[in-house]
Amino acid sequence: MIIFMREIKIKDQDYLDFQEAANHSGLRVDEKLSEIVQHYIIIERNRKRFSQLKLFQDKA
Repeated sequence: MIIFMREIKIKDQDYLDFQEAANHSGLRVDEKLSEIVQHYIIIERNRKRFSQLKLFQDKA
């Protein structure tokens, strides 16, 4: 399933810098943004799992 995100507003120079970083990675801007979002999701899921695991271990 593909969900389109809302438009985000950033400064022109910030967009150009991000575009340069994406191009340097061989990606389009939307691909780089998707990559960043996927990494963030993985980090958040791992953080939650770690917190739950630590909570479980503290109770034992």
